[in-house]
Amino acid sequence: DNFDIKMALQMYVLGALCLVSSVFACTNMLVTQGASKTGEILLGDNDDSSGRHGLVTHFPRNSHKPGEMREIWDFERGTYNGAIPQPSETYNVISHSNEYGVVIGETTHGGLRDLSHGAGTIFDYGSLIMVTLQRSKTAREAIKTIASLCEEYGYLSTMEGFSITDGKEAWYMELIGKGNYSKGIVYVALKVPDGYFTANANQARITTFLPCDDPNTCVMADDTVTFAIKLGLWNKSATDPSFSLSDTYDPVTPMGARFCEARVWYIFSQLAAKEDFDAEYYLPYAQGFNLTRRMPLWVRPKKGITRADVHRLLSSKYNASWFSPSNDVGAGAEKSPYRWDGLVWSENEKEYVNERIIGTQFTAWHFVAVVNASLPEPMRALLYWGSDDHAWAPKIPLFGGASEVHSSYDDSNCSARLACREQANLPGSMMSFSWDSAFWVNSAVARLVYGDVSRATSLVECAQQKYDAWVNEHVEAALSQATRQYISGDKQSAQYTINQLAIDGGGEATKQWTALWQLLMVTFQDGMTAVKDETNFLCGCKKTTPEYDDEWLAKIVKDTGDHYRLPGASCAYIDPDGHCHTEKPHSSVFSKIEVSGVAN
Repeated sequence: DNFDIKMALQMYVLGALCLVSSVFACTNMLVTQGASKTGEILLGDNDDSSGRHGLVTHFPRNSHKPGEMREIWDFERGTYNGAIPQPSETYNVISHSNEYGVVIGETTHGGLRDLSHGAGTIFDYGSLIMVTLQRSKTAREAIKTIASLCEEYGYLSTMEGFSITDGKEAWYMELIGKGNYSKGIVYVALKVPDGYFTANANQARITTFLPCDDPNTCVMADDTVTFAIKLGLWNKSATDPSFSLSDTYDPVTPMGARFCEARVWYIFSQLAAKEDFDAEYYLPYAQGFNLTRRMPLWVRPKKGITRADVHRLLSSKYNASWFSPSNDVGAGAEKSPYRWDGLVWSENEKEYVNERIIGTQFTAWHFVAVVNASLPEPMRALLYWGSDDHAWAPKIPLFGGASEVHSSYDDSNCSARLACREQANLPGSMMSFSWDSAFWVNSAVARLVYGDVSRATSLVECAQQKYDAWVNEHVEAALSQATRQYISGDKQSAQYTINQLAIDGGGEATKQWTALWQLLMVTFQDGMTAVKDETNFLCGCKKTTPEYDDEWLAKIVKDTGDHYRLPGASCAYIDPDGHCHTEKPHSSVFSKIEVSGVAN
């Protein structure tokens, strides 16, 4: 019937849309107090965008006169969308947190094409988050603000998932615009039960939620279901508990499962209690083979989750799982998980995929927020914030109340928009390298790692441990001092303390990562590995070539046969027909690989 045809067309469109939006894709993790080891809420976010100069956007607290307007610049396109009136005051925002401890992470779903980019709409998802943080003191207030802003000014982006916390509660919200049908959004926001955690990655995951009659656990737009009925997307009643938000507005496809839900599957497989998540059962779903096995929205952990766990999972590449791309021929001898040719490729009229890893190389910036509502407001949210690839970057400390950052991390209020950065005289852009930009310093380190990933990883991890020790010491001191100052009423000094931590932390990170880049260059020059050797009076070094494992060497032999076979101890020479002759070589002659400059 018409309903089935329409749904089939939507699923086809969504498969393509998930592929397109993967360029601007993100992965979130949201951990409640009862699921974290320390009893603090954790919110992790990778902002994955190959076109974003990923540094710290921030807006200071401000008072506004009547009639003062706020310009809205599109987060993805850099275009001017319009302007809205300012309230009498706006709150300090730094990255995706504010001075009251509210933190918002996002992940783009795509959803139905007809429901995005409606005429006359102003808010894209990025500017919506920034303005919401400027106006909200709690997670629930943030949800209301999102809905009211979109109702008044319209929402132009595609479907989104927002992870929202204030340190007391953790909420997950999915929303989609109304295209040219009307302004506003349809949405559902669900409170994550204490003791549980969730993860979300570019695929709508809220399925059934009705009845949504307890505002302490569920909030929805009044027309979330009736709008679907109006469009012919739902042919049952508006109160039918089988209504699924995801299946209606962002139905899962094989691409949606493989490129998006597989990331959630991997995170759950690593952290979830077995009684809540059977990884083997859900594997065919994540593979895109059996779309009926939808995964739970949230699960309990097998043990308390730490900030290090969130960093590890948001840096991961499907390690030691069915999805791992580090073992096939495409990984090369260094067992690289990275592929440079996109997500889909074809051969002999058949289509294949590259896995969409969680810790992708095109992450612009990332953070893991530790949110503790028992602390003074400016210190409630502490973002461990990194620029570029989550796996290889340092994590600088940013309290939600901080209003300054080190110059190498500064994006002012630009959200990476090129003209804004140029006007503010900020260093670097996506087409202009600068050692004064932390994004480029961290990218330079990551670029060296990509070519020598199996050998370079340990050096970067060692540098991260060194920097983390610096951070832990300085965070502890700054938090203690700023708390005393704030409680005593000296808020100005508390502000200075947390600002100085952000400035010093950024400066130290850029200094250490510049030195790390130099170390990597020296250590792996020309593909070899160099170590200090004081007995070598020429270079003070010892250089060795990497030794690859038997599995990789066997792949080469299988692919090339005797093409690279060398006469040696077992064969004096090999004739043109491939026959081995066993005459022994002259022992008094230097082997050519012993000759300086031949092998190294």
